[in-house]
Amino acid sequence: MKPLSLAFLSLLIVNVASATISVARSQDKPKTLNVAIIAEPFSEAVKSLELYLPRPVEIVAERDPQVTFRAKNVSAEGTLRAIALEAGVIVEVASDRYLIRDAHAPGVTIDVKDEDIHAILKTMQQQCGIKNLVIDPDVQGRGTFLFRDLPCRIAFDTVFRTMGLSSVIYPNSVITVSSKH
Repeated sequence: MKPLSLAFLSLLIVNVASATISVARSQDKPKTLNVAIIAEPFSEAVKSLELYLPRPVEIVAERDPQVTFRAKNVSAEGTLRAIALEAGVIVEVASDRYLIRDAHAPGVTIDVKDEDIHAILKTMQQQCGIKNLVIDPDVQGRGTFLFRDLPCRIAFDTVFRTMGLSSVIYPNSVITVSSKH
């Protein structure tokens, strides 16, 4: 049994050692790239590609799957979309950035004006599937927000920052919210 496990271990080492990323301008066609991404985390592939993109990339996906992609004479944005497709994430283009999010991750849709912060957080908790939201008694205020299918993490960060709140995220879907002191 030991020879089998050693053979398996050496196979794993070979696979790990073969992971690579190569992104370079094409010699054949200007403004295109030659790309080779072999068994690399999606986030690392995006970092290597970001230098060639016209705007920065923000990844709000929870997963970081490995991707493999090879192509010659491709655009940077086309490569980003191709590796996103393989990773099972969505690329949204904003005026100032590319936003990458999970295809099946919940989003927040909310349209409130001068609403109590407790009601806002409760609505967001339900839409994002957060099981436990603990709000400090000192948390108070009213806010106005309009979100359309905004990824949960960005929605919560926006509300916390706007309302002067801080949070701690614990395992098992527990978030505590308190006022910044």
